[in-house]
Amino acid sequence: MGQVILDFKNISGIFSPADAEPILYELGQRHIPMKDISVLMSETTGNTLIKMSGSNKAPEGATIGGISGGIIGGIIGSLVLAGSILAPGIGVLVAGPLVGALAGTAAGVGAGGVLGGLIGLGIPEREAKYYEDALKEEGNMMIAARVPKEVTPEIKALFEQFEGKNLHISN
Repeated sequence: MGQVILDFKNISGIFSPADAEPILYELGQRHIPMKDISVLMSETTGNTLIKMSGSNKAPEGATIGGISGGIIGGIIGSLVLAGSILAPGIGVLVAGPLVGALAGTAAGVGAGGVLGGLIGLGIPEREAKYYEDALKEEGNMMIAARVPKEVTPEIKALFEQFEGKNLHISN
């Protein structure tokens, strides 16, 4: 038998926490694995959703002390536990698989910031700049999901349904 090779797309957009919560829930309902979902937000926004305790050495030693915010807090907490979190010096919390990609792409993200990391991930500079600026505003969150190509239109429609701003689809 031949091996089945799935083609994937990445879809991302900017959301408020109120809109992000149902999106994260619906992605789970559509069997998008947590390992394929990333959430980026300002430290201020993150601090209102997640209470962290323990070491200030992110990602090493970061633990979830308590989670608030219902589904979104639980999902973000799971992402943090599964994929760690990156924040020092850039003012942005990153949970999920983008942690490693941003850290590797932007030399720890400090040198190139979120902008350099997002460009390195294949997001056009104009889009990446929009995301970087939007994340600086309190309350904005970026959600990115790696989804099979055949469900990309369905996930795009879901992101639009929950008022995603500046949606971007890439390979």
